Amino acid sequence: MRLHMHRSGPRSLAWKWLTPLAALLLTACGDPAPGEGVKKPMMSGPPPEVVGAREAVSTPDIPTIHPQTLDAAEIEKVLGAGPRCLFAYTAESPPVVALRVTGDSAGQGVVKVHGRLVKLAAQRAEAGGFALSADGMSVKIQPADAGDEARPTELREADMLFELEQGLRVGYRGWYRCTTP
Repeated sequence: MRLHMHRSGPRSLAWKWLTPLAALLLTACGDPAPGEGVKKPMMSGPPPEVVGAREAVSTPDIPTIHPQTLDAAEIEKVLGAGPRCLFAYTAESPPVVALRVTGDSAGQGVVKVHGRLVKLAAQRAEAGGFALSADGMSVKIQPADAGDEARPTELREADMLFELEQGLRVGYRGWYRCTTP
């Protein structure tokens, strides 16, 4: 018995079945990117150590330094439990600066640079912001709507100025919120 396939262009039965099948097979071959779809990595490196600001920024490439995201365990390691204020680059991203006011207007904060945690002294600044500093490093957070202190727990836009004594001064627009106990 001899099978004969009639070719009549894209309307043929073979084209109707083979084209979608080929597309389906090609899309099924793609692997997800490493870590994609994983909520929590299975393995993680050692927890970051707490170091002084000068040690954290000791690198020949000063312009590439910027605050890195912090997770809850890193923040708690430096600040302990309790209410805190957080600054993040986006409304949904993890914070890059965290601080806790322990007295009337003083407290402490933390920032991560080069995978190392840097503990900073914090002072409440005028108009609802904060100034944090350590030897050779400073971070200033100023809410964009500086006059509105009525709702401190509300997520609001803010500016962060990150400065290093070695000659780096960079500003970021992000989001700021304080939590209550």
